[in-house]
Amino acid sequence: MKNSIEKNIDNLWQSFLNGDDKSFSILYAQYAKNLLEYGYKLCNHHELVDDSLQEIFIDLFIKRNKSIKNLKPYLFISFRNTLIKKLTENRKLRHFEEGVKKVHLQFNSEYSFQENLINEEISIEVKQKLSKAINNLPSKQKEIIYLKFEEGMDYSEISNIMKISVESSRKLLYRALLSLRNKLNPTMFKVLMLIFSKKK
Repeated sequence: MKNSIEKNIDNLWQSFLNGDDKSFSILYAQYAKNLLEYGYKLCNHHELVDDSLQEIFIDLFIKRNKSIKNLKPYLFISFRNTLIKKLTENRKLRHFEEGVKKVHLQFNSEYSFQENLINEEISIEVKQKLSKAINNLPSKQKEIIYLKFEEGMDYSEISNIMKISVESSRKLLYRALLSLRNKLNPTMFKVLMLIFSKKK
């Protein structure tokens, strides 16, 4: 069942498809910040990230694709694909890594709990230990934790964004959480799961 925010997004999207350009501005404001944050975590070339964001929204505005049923995962998928395309083109232009045909994005950003709603309930030391444990995970495991708990994506949405099967996305998250459970003491792991449960 959709929550009120999702219903509001659906209404805005339908309004835009029906010709209300103000709805598009609201949708842009709703998603641009999150998409940029995700892009900056995948790529340190901020100009390419910014260009990719503008490109997908311009494309969205021009095409007004009525077949899009779930806007948020569509935007994340389009954004990630556009960023990969731009990185590939950029490498070819600059003659970087000759012979490389495919770019693999690495989720290399430092994970932190600075903006978490329950910051005041846990100490700085605990937050640092939890962040360190997550930051030591492989890139794909960090990315799936971000998409699942920061962006509130379900497994089918994650599988489309990361281009893996739903079953693989489940296994990937399971391995990430298992690794964190092994690295942290039981109390710290419970705190981490409490934080994740209070995310979007």
